[in-house]
Amino acid sequence: MIISTLAICVLAVIGWLLLPAEIRALFPLTHRLSLLAIWAFLIAIMVALASSYVRADAQGLKIRNVFRVHHVPWARVHKIILRPGDPWAQLLLKAADGQPFEADLEADRRQLMGIQAVDGARAAAAVNELRVRHRRFLAAH
Repeated sequence: MIISTLAICVLAVIGWLLLPAEIRALFPLTHRLSLLAIWAFLIAIMVALASSYVRADAQGLKIRNVFRVHHVPWARVHKIILRPGDPWAQLLLKAADGQPFEADLEADRRQLMGIQAVDGARAAAAVNELRVRHRRFLAAH
């Protein structure tokens, strides 16, 4: 994500500098400010996405997806999945009232945007580590 953000910044500056001076002069200040605002908005979105994380401790998971933070105790965790084609891992939650569900489609979900599928082996290792911690919690309780 950092590389993508830097690439957009560098390409925007290079693109502007490659324009002939007489073309750049045709852009009024309001248009230049509009272009900078669009560029800043794209960078802000990328930074917000990059700030997502998943942290695990003895009590459960702390998940930050863009701007929202979720605290999920291990007792509510049903399953942690990362299927082929998914952009990021998902956390399937047990019902708050403790009622079982028939299929995974009925489960409440939390997206684990901090574990991106494009990270390949690192994402798989992170999901496996969360599964191990969850099994450890289940064995202790």
